[in-house]
Amino acid sequence: MLRKFVIALCVAAAICSATFAQTASTQPATPQTTPANQAKPPAPPPVPGLVAAGPDGVPEGGVPEWIKAETPEQRKARIGLADDPGMNPDPEKIFWRFGHPVSIHHLPRKWANYETPPEEGWLRPFGPLNVYRELYQQNAEWVWVWQDETPPQPTENLPEPGTREYPAQPPQQVTDAQIAYFKKMRPEFEPLDVPSSGVTIHFREASNGLPTSGSFRNSLTVADMNEDGCPDIISPPQRGLPAGIPEIFLGDCKGNWRRWQNVKWPYGIDYGSVVAADFNKDGHMDLAFGVHLTGVFVFLGDGKGNFTDASSGLPRDYPTRRVILTDADRDGYPDLAVISEGPTARGDVNPTFGRVRVYYNRNKGTSWVGTNVAGPRDQFGGDWLSAGDFNGDKVPDFVGTSVYFNGPDILWLSTGPRKWKTVGGGTVVPLLSYHFASTTGHFSSKKRDDAIVSFLRAWPSASVDKNVIPEPPATTIIGLDRISFTGVEPKRTPLVRWSGPPRPVWGLGSGDFDGDGNLDVVYTRYDPRVLEILLGDGKGNFKRAKVEGVTLAPNTNYDLEIADVNGDGRPDLIIAYETSSVTALAARDGSIHVFLNEGAEKPEKK
Repeated sequence: MLRKFVIALCVAAAICSATFAQTASTQPATPQTTPANQAKPPAPPPVPGLVAAGPDGVPEGGVPEWIKAETPEQRKARIGLADDPGMNPDPEKIFWRFGHPVSIHHLPRKWANYETPPEEGWLRPFGPLNVYRELYQQNAEWVWVWQDETPPQPTENLPEPGTREYPAQPPQQVTDAQIAYFKKMRPEFEPLDVPSSGVTIHFREASNGLPTSGSFRNSLTVADMNEDGCPDIISPPQRGLPAGIPEIFLGDCKGNWRRWQNVKWPYGIDYGSVVAADFNKDGHMDLAFGVHLTGVFVFLGDGKGNFTDASSGLPRDYPTRRVILTDADRDGYPDLAVISEGPTARGDVNPTFGRVRVYYNRNKGTSWVGTNVAGPRDQFGGDWLSAGDFNGDKVPDFVGTSVYFNGPDILWLSTGPRKWKTVGGGTVVPLLSYHFASTTGHFSSKKRDDAIVSFLRAWPSASVDKNVIPEPPATTIIGLDRISFTGVEPKRTPLVRWSGPPRPVWGLGSGDFDGDGNLDVVYTRYDPRVLEILLGDGKGNFKRAKVEGVTLAPNTNYDLEIADVNGDGRPDLIIAYETSSVTALAARDGSIHVFLNEGAEKPEKK
């Protein structure tokens, strides 16, 4: 069966060759380009039937990921089947999934390639072939993928479908419990607007000296790096540059910027995110980087542009693109928290590391000790992470992100020193969703933080009988939820929702933009491509402000930074864009922009 699957991939890619008969290489596939003088790796040998399993039924390579942390109902909702295929699915069995016949095939994981998938959760199961499949599950040895089994439609030139038995399509593919859940969630698949406040927030662009070309992702930061009293912008290395180095743009407190030349970095790193703090308390700002597919780095600064490595104890086998600051042990020294970026092509990721980890600052920023917040098999991850005090115990709690559909376990509350537990997954944090950018703060209470979380929800149209539950007004919905923790259990309050193309909110933050003493929410939308500000009243309620002076580029922004860069006491905006070009480096059209907050204009009282 595996041979049939690989041959099908070869035919689809039109590059089937004699390498299929060769012996499998022992080297894992990587996302790097194969050198011209190096032979392409041969295809793996066929593996018929089921994967060998132990007496407990666990396949060779261990318990598959994307299964163990899910309840049976969560799993069925995610995979869209009435019957659970289990840990070792029969590749000969046909299932009906979202209205289509499918089977599940397995290949050695060392041949998988996860680079540039068409969407999250997809991969190239046989890396040398440019054919993608959706991932069903994976463990240390194997990947299982969905295969469309729709038979060809007979024509004059095509034979009738083969004799393989196709079960009748079931009229209803969901359970009674799922139907009840869908009925409960259906009202949230329609737009929800925010009333107007009548307030206008005025901005003025001040990007003189900042780059107008490049590729900037995922998250930059603001700090006074040269100790002249004016905030500076620090960008992690640009994406796609070999041996990339960070960049610092020195500010003059007036909205003008210049690249700090001749900064001395210990070595080059890849793109990701950066935060600034005085880790060793010597009076100079230091930097920490979350580096794509690699781990975490700390560079100690001297205020003169010289940096030294201080990464002892930080991981080099933890793929992350997001690092944040927190004081997890409340000793007065800044600690770090990171989140796994999700499924990757790396085969040497530490299997004991959880999806969220804290690294404690030791020996004045020169060494670090890590601990898990979430467990290794908790199924969530992505590019956003926020900390806040949700339960009032003064120990930081966390809200993560989930690029896993129906991966709702993103809220982690402290239960004691170095201990956290997940809450609200599947109830407060709903299923049928992906979760992305977040921010935290006192939006409804002066004592406890709330979490604002962006989401994208998809209605399972193919699995739900329209005679049982009518299709909602929108089958894809994007928006923001507020989650509060003042009661016995967390409570989710929808803030705003809209329908449209599946482009969720990736730029999200908070600040007091109108100067009334209450936190507001700011975010970027893709359709239409605008920046919006929701003015808070300190009690959890919001009204929309009109925004003038901000024009967004069509390029993707993975974050937005909020800081007072000109010292007037008002929060300003810094937005960095990734390039839209996939060609030569010289053609890249990413950029960095600063918008100064020039104050709020309130409606005249009648």
